[in-house]
Amino acid sequence: MGEERSMPEFRVDQAPSNDAGGGWILVNARILVGLIGAIACFSWLFVMLGTSIFIPFADLEGVATGAAHLSFLAGCCTALLACWKFSDWFSAHRVAQVCCAAVFTFVGCAGLSFYELAASWYGAFGFALGCGFSLVYTLYGEYICLFFKTDVKPYIVGIFAASVLMCTGILFAGPDTSFVFAIIFPAIAIVAYIVAMALLRIDKAEAVKAKVSDKRSQVVWRSYLATATSGMALGFALGCILSTQSAQSGVFVLIEVALLVTCIGLLIDSLHKNVANETATMRLFLPFSAVVVFPLLFVQEEIRFVFAVLLLCGAIFPTTCSLSAICRHVVLCDLSAIRAFSFGRLISFGGVALGMVISFAGFSESAVEQFGSTATTLSVILFMALVIFSASFVMTEDNYPDKSRFKQAEAKANAGEEEPVLVAGPGTPIRRIASEQGEQSEAEGGDETRLTRPGIFYLKCEAVAERYDLSNRQKEVLVMLAKGRNAEYITEKLVISSHTAKAHIYNIYQKTGVHSRQELMNLVEETEVDVSNSE
Repeated sequence: MGEERSMPEFRVDQAPSNDAGGGWILVNARILVGLIGAIACFSWLFVMLGTSIFIPFADLEGVATGAAHLSFLAGCCTALLACWKFSDWFSAHRVAQVCCAAVFTFVGCAGLSFYELAASWYGAFGFALGCGFSLVYTLYGEYICLFFKTDVKPYIVGIFAASVLMCTGILFAGPDTSFVFAIIFPAIAIVAYIVAMALLRIDKAEAVKAKVSDKRSQVVWRSYLATATSGMALGFALGCILSTQSAQSGVFVLIEVALLVTCIGLLIDSLHKNVANETATMRLFLPFSAVVVFPLLFVQEEIRFVFAVLLLCGAIFPTTCSLSAICRHVVLCDLSAIRAFSFGRLISFGGVALGMVISFAGFSESAVEQFGSTATTLSVILFMALVIFSASFVMTEDNYPDKSRFKQAEAKANAGEEEPVLVAGPGTPIRRIASEQGEQSEAEGGDETRLTRPGIFYLKCEAVAERYDLSNRQKEVLVMLAKGRNAEYITEKLVISSHTAKAHIYNIYQKTGVHSRQELMNLVEETEVDVSNSE
């Protein structure tokens, strides 16, 4: 990704950050090609997981439907595992990856179009289609990280909304032609990426090595547990719907409309207040999912889909948040996009597969005929037990990256500078990085960058930084400038390039309205602060 930073013509033209409310990001025509491909890629996923359109000749009341869906998920997980394991190779051979994706996709689509195959064959072709999807999906994950940077959540939610809208249109095509329209999604996704790769020279972008990426990663296991749990809820809801409804029924149209309204609401929220952040959605979703699923034990079969739809719409919140969180994490910590994205999505798809297996075991017609209502009861109880188990760990502390941690990355992106690299021990929650870095700096005798140290001088610097909306990195530079340090000292102390140091100084001067280091020192000195609450 390092080379991409040296290509200013490929950068995203950013408007004010969404954190400030009402912001949006504009893209040029070349980047828009990839955005269209990403919409087609997610449409492909939604149609395959949420409907039976890709298996037009299967007996929807038999085992072929379940076999195709679960095999698709198995193929997704297999390809994601391969991308994670051999991320260095895939990062250096993006052309080969997209070619493999095209082959797997063609085999899968061609096989599923055959008339009345055995369930095992549907499983095999579903597996191939899953492999093709994940290979493309990983490439688009890297694409999003490369060109949309940390301000990615509105785009992800927007992609979800557009994809659901496309899926809704497919449902009106009718059973005879819907498959033909559905296979257009993978075709667009693959072709659009090839075009974007040629226009933007993505295949030439330098990637971070796997070992370096792992050292920089700040994701803790609780974050992955949250991702798996939201995926499990998504799979459980989909399995319940697929087991009881037909893809061309009016119920499915209502389902798509409900999903579309949910995504539009998320999009509006992400552009303004962003109340539905990662931590809040997960903490609310876990008890919500248990409450929504519990009535499935008592309600009539005809209205079970209502509660499944509620669970599905609720699962969209943590799903989109975790997806945007991993993309922002890749950018902020300068990770290998293919490696980090594929592993995060592997956990999510594994959860979807688990939820779908539990749901099929409790709601499919064959399971109900063999075991009666006991199958449904055990399925719901098992799902609720897993959710409660996850909640006991996930809700104990914040595990997702807090948005304030990305302000310095957004400021750097706006200024055309290099993205920051945070260095901390593997497994350290992102919200703890700042404090741990400060403690390390103090232990090494380099405490000049700490703003948490007691003292009037640091309180004055903090007040100036807050008044003029300085980023975290700019706060560190401000402290050094206010002490009379020059650009060379800042360069050495922060381990950054001289260009970046001078850019920081220039941006601080611009924001504060000063013209020299002495004026900045005077500004800090003349700032009044309340020292009554300081330690």
